[in-house]
Amino acid sequence: MEMNDKNTPPRNMGGKLKNLYNSYMRTDDIQGKQAMNDDTLEIHHESENDSHEQQSNSTSTANDKITSLEKERDDLREQVLRRTAELENFRRRTSKEKQELTEYANQHLLFKMLPVIDDLHSALNAAQKSNDYQSLLSGVEMIYRKAVKIFEDAGVTVIEQKLGEPFNVDIHEALAHLPSEAPEGHVIQEVQRGYLFRDKVLRHSKVITSAGQPE
Repeated sequence: MEMNDKNTPPRNMGGKLKNLYNSYMRTDDIQGKQAMNDDTLEIHHESENDSHEQQSNSTSTANDKITSLEKERDDLREQVLRRTAELENFRRRTSKEKQELTEYANQHLLFKMLPVIDDLHSALNAAQKSNDYQSLLSGVEMIYRKAVKIFEDAGVTVIEQKLGEPFNVDIHEALAHLPSEAPEGHVIQEVQRGYLFRDKVLRHSKVITSAGQPE
């Protein structure tokens, strides 16, 4: 016997039975649609849950990144402040050392000059108690040689001056320009000796230069 399709009503069905069948089919159709709606709603809820979970994970990752960046920012700020403080301390220390170096640069030389002062003091006391000119002269010469040796050891030397040489602006300072037999512009007299500190002029030689032969 051939089977009928579920949705096709049987042939030669009575009126009441046909109505009952149609009612059954409508009920079955409504239940089927309801089941489909429930499944769709459940899938929708699952999709929303997945979306919320993804959003939550994304927010958590962003918060972790922000926290990491803030920590990195704070660490860098602390390093900058520390380096700035160290640089300021170094600047102050260097400035103080430079000032002390300037103030006490001649301390070693001055210490070496103290014996010269002592010798001059002794020579002055001896001259006040004695009329021995020759002894006084010998003592002064000895003190002078000691002082010259101290300055030479420190790099200070006398500018050797020769009368009659041309005036040199690098080592000479002219105090006067007088007529003489020497050619014009040549040194005819040294008034005060000059000194070199190594290769640099410490003090220029003060000289008088020739203005040429008098008329």
